[in-house]
Amino acid sequence: MDYNNEYEQEIDLKELLFSVLHKWRSMLLAAVLLAALLGGYKAVSAYRKVSDTEAMEEAQEKYAEDLRNYNKKLDTCQREIENLEKDITNQEEYLEKSVLMSMSPYDVWEARAELFIKTDYMIMPDMTYQNIDFTGTVIQSYQSALTNAEFMDKVAKDSGLESRFLKELVTISVKSNNLLTIQVRHEDEASAKAVLKEFVDGVKKFQPQIQRSIGDHTVAEVGNSLGSLVDLSMADKQKSENDRLISLNDRLEAKQTELEDMEEPEEPATSKAAALKDGIKYGVIGGVLGVFAVAFVACVTFVMSDKVYSAKELKYRFKVKILGTLPLASAKKAGKIDNWLNQMEGRCGKKDEEHEYGLICANIENYIEGISSLMVLGCADKALLDQVAGKLGSRLEGVEVTFGGNPLQDAESLKKLPECDGVVLVEECGGSKYSHVELELEKIRDLEKKVVGCVVFE
Repeated sequence: MDYNNEYEQEIDLKELLFSVLHKWRSMLLAAVLLAALLGGYKAVSAYRKVSDTEAMEEAQEKYAEDLRNYNKKLDTCQREIENLEKDITNQEEYLEKSVLMSMSPYDVWEARAELFIKTDYMIMPDMTYQNIDFTGTVIQSYQSALTNAEFMDKVAKDSGLESRFLKELVTISVKSNNLLTIQVRHEDEASAKAVLKEFVDGVKKFQPQIQRSIGDHTVAEVGNSLGSLVDLSMADKQKSENDRLISLNDRLEAKQTELEDMEEPEEPATSKAAALKDGIKYGVIGGVLGVFAVAFVACVTFVMSDKVYSAKELKYRFKVKILGTLPLASAKKAGKIDNWLNQMEGRCGKKDEEHEYGLICANIENYIEGISSLMVLGCADKALLDQVAGKLGSRLEGVEVTFGGNPLQDAESLKKLPECDGVVLVEECGGSKYSHVELELEKIRDLEKKVVGCVVFE
């Protein structure tokens, strides 16, 4: 006798579905009861409120207040979403077009020029009153002229950039009272050099105007450099700007979810018709909840139950031959809906028992080579065991068929078991348990008796 002791149970979704559908009466009853309870309660509550003038006024005031708060929150949320979308668009454009954001921090081209600005100021020894030193004013004037919007727009246009992106690349600084430094960083050598030239030329352009406005001075270029360098602070800035875009997208997603989750306050029922409408709506909700509650219980019961559900599961779990299936009394009395479900599921439903017993006996005759005595036993109801034993005994010629009963409960069955050559099991769906069937097979295996097959009542 060989069967699989190490069977790993798997949930058959088809069987689970039909086990739920067979509870249609319970689902219908639960749906009607919950629909009546929930819908009736809501309808009665709404009707009482409609009939109570003072309560209606309070409900209307509360609804108006809730609606104002809802609209205010809705407007704020929509405005924040619009602002975030604009910020995201601007940030994406900045990351795409900014030269600073596209530069490699490990290959930055820097062009630098240092300009020495000298005035005719001299310190007069032994003089109480000295001339005014306007050197600092001259340098600051150059700094302001080179960074004003008009000049920046001109240089940006000549360089093929937008002014806002050029400002990130240029630094105009005062190193001392007489030294003006112009620093340009760019992604390639030629561009850095060209932009620096524009600014140095700008100094020459502004010199006559500043001389007229402030005073005579000279400008001399005392330093000029061009080279590639590594700037890790630029990498930090690039990461910061990319992180800002991610943060903006996260905030936008959170706001959109908040907007989707917002629910407009429900206006209280102001008429009997509205109260009835509320009752119907909650009645439908109650009906759906009733169906789901029964379906959930049916699913849990199916998964947790140890009772035999189908002949197919017995075959796969214990590797026993299914000699035939017979209808239970409940299946014989099933209505049209249950018969239709049984037919779709592949269960036996209403069958000609005599014809089915003929098929069972034919299967047994094909499997009992060398067997002269059979014992009918199993965990099914005693009446079913007696019925099968009687039918087989009258149809099988040359084979002695004896009634064995339940070997887990009947000591006489265990005593008779060694005397037979083979065993026919009889199990009942919804009555027999898989764990009991396994114990039966273990006892039969220990006595080295052959299990011819199993008759299953469904």
